[in-house]
Amino acid sequence: MNLLIIIVALLIAGLVVWKLRSRSAKGIRTKTISVCDIGEVYRQISTQGVETSFAVFIIAPPLWDSKDTVEIQFSVENGRTGLDWILMSETNRREKPWVIQYALRQGIEWQESEMNNWLYLRVEQGDLAGFCSSLIRDLYKVEEVLLKYGGFECR
Repeated sequence: MNLLIIIVALLIAGLVVWKLRSRSAKGIRTKTISVCDIGEVYRQISTQGVETSFAVFIIAPPLWDSKDTVEIQFSVENGRTGLDWILMSETNRREKPWVIQYALRQGIEWQESEMNNWLYLRVEQGDLAGFCSSLIRDLYKVEEVLLKYGGFECR
């Protein structure tokens, strides 16, 4: 009888651990997408996203060291989808002046923000998907990016 109780307890514990792992694995997903798919990602996060949903585009310019990537993201903040240039990595901080200049030439002005001790530039107005796509193509000369996302289904 005790052996049966131990076996059942182990099975239940194993099931709980398996469920927790599968949930956390589904929390943040990654896939490679074409820059021309950014508009669809924006549409999906805007229609399905909830507070703190995000879609990070990891950009690896072809002539750069493989460790040097830049990241730009769509996120939902205060119920609004915006485009963020996160100033956490050294590479993103180094690229900040170029990104600001590029935006100004497009008639877009970033707003500096801070959340949870993270500094970032944010814009919520205009054609964010088009601006994001052109920024990636024009400044970094890539047609594919790694997408890391959570808080919504990206098809």
